[in-house]
Amino acid sequence: MVGQVIVSGAAMGAIYALVALGYVFVWNTMGIINFAAGEFLTFAAFVFVATFLVGLDLPFSVAALLAAAVMAVLGAAFSRIVFSRLQRQRPLVAIISTVGFGIFLKEIARIIWGPEPILYTGPFGSGTTAFLGVVLADQQLLVLGVVTGIMALQYVVLRYTMAGKVMRAVALDRDTAGLMGIPVDRVLARTFAYSCVLAAIAGILLAPLFFVTTEMGTLVGLKGFVAMIIGGFGSMPGAIIGGLLLGVVENLAAFQISSAYKDAIAFTLLLAFLVVRPQGILPERSVDRA
Repeated sequence: MVGQVIVSGAAMGAIYALVALGYVFVWNTMGIINFAAGEFLTFAAFVFVATFLVGLDLPFSVAALLAAAVMAVLGAAFSRIVFSRLQRQRPLVAIISTVGFGIFLKEIARIIWGPEPILYTGPFGSGTTAFLGVVLADQQLLVLGVVTGIMALQYVVLRYTMAGKVMRAVALDRDTAGLMGIPVDRVLARTFAYSCVLAAIAGILLAPLFFVTTEMGTLVGLKGFVAMIIGGFGSMPGAIIGGLLLGVVENLAAFQISSAYKDAIAFTLLLAFLVVRPQGILPERSVDRA
């Protein structure tokens, strides 16, 4: 039983880690916090389930790719249309703009798809797999597998490709990168688009685990932010570790105490880290940004 609780918590923690990575990418390159991350997740879940799966009856893989593409375009458009005009302002102005855009996305989702929750059972339905005496939901195994693959691919791209080196250069010093001929605005747009794709994947993976509603991403977005703080503000490895730790701890505590306190446990863990280790598990260093 405890093994199932841990795996279930790790699956949810992997979702938090994806959202936390989106926060880290935007912070390291743009110097702002994207507080619309939860709403991007919500909007992606609606696009994926309500439009592509139910409305157009597309296969799961095709619907997922199209939903991620829609969110990438939406994120790039926000960066080029909104953020590029605000980057000369104080960072607080750009941060507030992400809050406003998140509210806009939530209300647009409510208008287009309505306020009623949507049930989606996922590509595996209620299928399970037994492993070492532990019965695991196939959807949770899919979450862990997809997130692991994304993180491995992300590491390779950032370390060994030109696109990754350009992104790292902009993260290290935006002005110097511009003087070296790097199209900074285009890189920023791509970075924001990628953070939106991470949120979209989180929404796609989360949709079968909960009802798809206009509020589904709000708390997940906040917990992704908590995971980033716990792991180390601005640290990519820290975001992954923080997300997994948060998911497992809140699930174990809910199992041992009560599920009614599950959300409170997550923010209690945040307060504990702020008191005992405010820099997080893996504090951001220059090497993280490189």
